[in-house]
Amino acid sequence: MQKTLFLILMVLSCMATEFNDQIAELEESQFGQTILQTIQMEMQTDDPVVSNLIDIMQNLQQTLESEQKRDDDRIVRFKQNCDIALSQLTEIINTSTVSSLTLKSDLDSLNPQKVQAVASLERKNLEIADLKAELDYQTLKRQKESATYQTILDNLEQALFGVNQVKGYFNKYLDVLVKNRNRFQQPQPSFLQEDMSFQYNDDEMDEDIETKSISSFAQVAQKVNKLKHHVHLEGYKSMIEILSQLASQAQTSADEPSQCEVLTRKVLSILKQIESYIQSERIREDQAENLRQSSFEDLRTLLSDQLVKANQDKTYMEGLIDSLSNRIQQAKNEKFEVDQKITTKSKEKENRENDCRLKRQEYETDTASRIKQKRSVAIAVDLISSKLGQLKRKLLEN
Repeated sequence: MQKTLFLILMVLSCMATEFNDQIAELEESQFGQTILQTIQMEMQTDDPVVSNLIDIMQNLQQTLESEQKRDDDRIVRFKQNCDIALSQLTEIINTSTVSSLTLKSDLDSLNPQKVQAVASLERKNLEIADLKAELDYQTLKRQKESATYQTILDNLEQALFGVNQVKGYFNKYLDVLVKNRNRFQQPQPSFLQEDMSFQYNDDEMDEDIETKSISSFAQVAQKVNKLKHHVHLEGYKSMIEILSQLASQAQTSADEPSQCEVLTRKVLSILKQIESYIQSERIREDQAENLRQSSFEDLRTLLSDQLVKANQDKTYMEGLIDSLSNRIQQAKNEKFEVDQKITTKSKEKENRENDCRLKRQEYETDTASRIKQKRSVAIAVDLISSKLGQLKRKLLEN
């Protein structure tokens, strides 16, 4: 009997403890407090208490289950949308990253090409400047050679003129000597054979005038000495002066006409050799000038062709540099846009991930809260169905 009583007391004690724990659990949350308030208000009405409270708890239970199902469906769709959006953003970021790396590789390749092309253009400009300087130098050199050739030619003409003048004087003097020698060698006609008729002969008069002009070495020396004042070429001026001195000395050493004639012929022979030398020098200078002109023309053609080719290369290099600059700028612009896109999409992905995480956390929080609410409803149902008396006393106490 005592054991039975003890067991009953133990059961009652456990029930009382369980009741107190259930009430305390309900009072811990705002939802549990609302349930207790609802039960308290229903107990103050005239309607049947238990059936109303059971209906309220069942409706509340169904509401919680409907909300949970709705949230479960929403989270499934939201998770699918998050996965699709994140997958698309990841694909865009990966594709853009590959494009950015490709553009960076292009820039790493194009920049050295441009540097090399600029260096080549600078070398080509130096080559063009050198070719122009060489062409100008050769042209100036050719002009100086032509001026030197013309000076030499003028000197040779002047020398030839002076030699011919001296030669003419000695020839006139030789003609006088020969005429005089022939005149003395011819027999004199007799008085009876002499033709007394008068005949005017202009040639003989002119001849007498010329012969009277040069009739001795002294006169030759005088004319040659006058000639040297009109000759500006120093070497041939000295030669003419020597010939003048030679004629003056011949006048004193050659009294006989025969000696004068021999000496005159020797001088003329020397003058002939000088004339031949001048003519050969002129021919040699003409040949040398033609060779220099031909060589200059060939060199000028070569330099001009090289200059044209260098300018063509320069134009090509300038076009290449412009093309490389445009490609580099275009690649920079595209890379900037791609990098901006990567930054934007990365930020968008990060925001999307945060939204998805917050939504999942919200779902998990709501689910946990709803589980607690279902627990509170279950406790309330248990109190209403099995501990209504205790519950009523407890609520009346409050």
